[in-house]
Amino acid sequence: MLKKIFFFLLLIYSPMLFSQSGQHPIIFTTDGEREHVLSLISDYKWAQSIVNDLHRHVDPHVNRHIQHPEVFLKTIPSLPDQGNLTEFEAVTVEKHSKILNIAAYAGILYFLEEKEEYAQLSADIINHYATILANRTPQTTTICGNEFYDPRTSYGQFALAYDFIFHFLKNPDTKVFDASKGKRIPYDHQQMQKAITNIVGNVLQEYGRKDVHGKFISNHPVLTAPGALFSILCVDDDEERQRLFNVFWEKGTAHQNAFKNTILPMFGTQGIWPESTSYSFMSPIPMVLNIVDRIYPEMDVINDYQYILEGNFLFDHLRMPNGDFVRYGDSKRKHDGTQNLYRYTLNIAQRRGYQQLEQQAKTALRQAYDRKGGYFPKLYVGGFNNYRVLELFWGVDIPEILEESIDFKKPTVVLEHAGVALQRNLAEQENEIYGLCGIIGGAHYVHSHVTGIAMELYGAGYVMGPNAGLPPTVKQRRIPLHEKYFRLYAGNNTVIVNGSSHGRDEGSWKGLANVWQNTTVNVAAEPKHLENPISSSFSFSTQQLEDEVNNGVQQRTLSTIRTSATTAYYFDIFRSKSHEENKFHDYIYHNLGDEMHVQTASGKLPKFRKTKRYQTDIGDAVQSPGWRFFENTKATDELSTAMHLRFDIDYDDRYMHMFIPDGVQRSYTKAIAPATREAQNGYDEKPTQVIAIRQEGEAWDRPYIAIFEPSLSKKSSIQKVAPIWDGDRLIGAKVYSKVEDKEITDFVINQDSNHAVYAGDGIHFRGRMGIVRIAQQSDGQKLVSLYIGEGQELSWGQYHLRTNADQKAFEVFSLVK
Repeated sequence: MLKKIFFFLLLIYSPMLFSQSGQHPIIFTTDGEREHVLSLISDYKWAQSIVNDLHRHVDPHVNRHIQHPEVFLKTIPSLPDQGNLTEFEAVTVEKHSKILNIAAYAGILYFLEEKEEYAQLSADIINHYATILANRTPQTTTICGNEFYDPRTSYGQFALAYDFIFHFLKNPDTKVFDASKGKRIPYDHQQMQKAITNIVGNVLQEYGRKDVHGKFISNHPVLTAPGALFSILCVDDDEERQRLFNVFWEKGTAHQNAFKNTILPMFGTQGIWPESTSYSFMSPIPMVLNIVDRIYPEMDVINDYQYILEGNFLFDHLRMPNGDFVRYGDSKRKHDGTQNLYRYTLNIAQRRGYQQLEQQAKTALRQAYDRKGGYFPKLYVGGFNNYRVLELFWGVDIPEILEESIDFKKPTVVLEHAGVALQRNLAEQENEIYGLCGIIGGAHYVHSHVTGIAMELYGAGYVMGPNAGLPPTVKQRRIPLHEKYFRLYAGNNTVIVNGSSHGRDEGSWKGLANVWQNTTVNVAAEPKHLENPISSSFSFSTQQLEDEVNNGVQQRTLSTIRTSATTAYYFDIFRSKSHEENKFHDYIYHNLGDEMHVQTASGKLPKFRKTKRYQTDIGDAVQSPGWRFFENTKATDELSTAMHLRFDIDYDDRYMHMFIPDGVQRSYTKAIAPATREAQNGYDEKPTQVIAIRQEGEAWDRPYIAIFEPSLSKKSSIQKVAPIWDGDRLIGAKVYSKVEDKEITDFVINQDSNHAVYAGDGIHFRGRMGIVRIAQQSDGQKLVSLYIGEGQELSWGQYHLRTNADQKAFEVFSLVK
């Protein structure tokens, strides 16, 4: 109630709210900030390069427009009668976007250089649109014909152009060229305002359904928010402008949800937009927050949402050793929105006096610039959400050298909304080749896939074991390959239960996609999220899924284990069981490669026979679990021997070695699957190698254990693996490695709870995750390493290790000869 009273008082008493109609520009900058912007241009090359780009895009049109104004205006496509075209039918979107982007850039040059030829070009362009749009209603107002594309491409640029040339337009002597009459006519401000209010009405759609505050929504109203807000700020009438802003900020509509009461509550405690990586950057959020805070400082909006600004720094923790992003759900590896987030955060922090946040943003930007070889801003014309020019007005010069740095390479990163845990192990030299980075997890969120606890593995410069990701085009998202394979279990590295693992349609972010699933949660990790490790050789994360859709439970642990500067491996243990009948489980793993070799640990080649075992589905709309896309399927009989698989990347002789300990009866099916999206060196056009491992019955007490070693050699440093049994429960593996002339034996124990006890192999362990390492040194000595990732105590022979309250410990002992 108090907040409502405070907002009402703002409406009554704030002079800013009632005098803004004469204050333009107002969106990106103000007249009072002009000298500061000019000094940036004078002092810094990066600012001058932005101005140079403005001239490069605008000047060719200005010079001709002076003599032949009709030429440029005739390039403007006709406007559809209403905005009911689909995203595929709105074919003029790019053309309109480019033209209005030129108008905005010309307006900016007028603001900077005060040359009327720039204002005239901008005025003639937006007047052409205003002449048409003023004669419509909000319902029929459109530029490209698609109500989602217009505010993302054209409406914002229209508003920016108007904002920067406002005083030119209001000059009584201003005339604009009317293409239909072939001559200049007096500028009609009332007509322009009618067009603007129609645009605002079209974005807000107050004539439609009401907003439901707290509703789980997609990213659409975030992406359209700048187009809505910029246009609202161009409405002359003070009272109406404030009413419209209140709709945008507080009340909302079903089409443009309330920024404060529906959009911002979507951010969880980690301060990131809850979608897949590509969609999570959401730079319109800090952009809008900054604009609102600049214009309406009395609202103090930044103070309430600092956690969102802090969340901007989480994304850089999601990079693999080659700089690309990990991929979960509908996302792309190379899409990078971090720098915009940092620049907006920096401007807010500097203006607001948040010194720590300012220093973080500067440091993150400097590290980003250094990673890219410098800061070289580049403007382009057209496209979606194109506000790169904002760097000129909100830009801050970053010193070449900063004393501080941010460690974006922590071993463990947990993304709560996505149910994802990242495990990373760095190599001190040539990390892109010898470093490890993997993720496990899955959840339902907008643009999610239904995967159970999926896994993705990086190694030797490649994402060897990839998650599915997003196709190149919007149209391809609707083809069967995406909807019936990549989006489902079989298109990812996971375990399928009883051949029927699937998602639910009810509650799914996309209708008839059947992708709703429960959220995987992190139940254990060492180190914890963004903390420092206790060992440079060992770390782990355990994710658990209580699967209500498939009535079962799954638990997966991924550990990164380093054996030398150039050798390391992943330890993957996957527990799974149905609460109903456990008929069989299938462990699915995809790896890039030209060929897959499957043999027993002793080097024998198992017999493979053609099988149609995976040409089935459960009969739902998407043909779950999606494995009908496996081709050339050939299966073995059941085997209980230890197995060694190798995936060969012929392009530059890279390999993934996969080891499975003996002791559990399983059959192995090798197949090829559709090409991996975004794979480098041509592997995005080659079939992906797949191994499917079927186990009869449950897989909880007899979990899947796989050890993966990326390598530059056909010969693995791992010599053999063997199971660790606790009675009839499989709880880990012994991994024997030889690195050069040194022998390393790792006893890797992973139990399904923190209080489980194991006694065997001379080991006594109480806890969830423990490792005993016996490593031969070059001088003939041996070292014993005891690692407790989570637990209470671990001993091997005479060597003992206990934990304190944090449940973790690590120590290295010299073995007495």
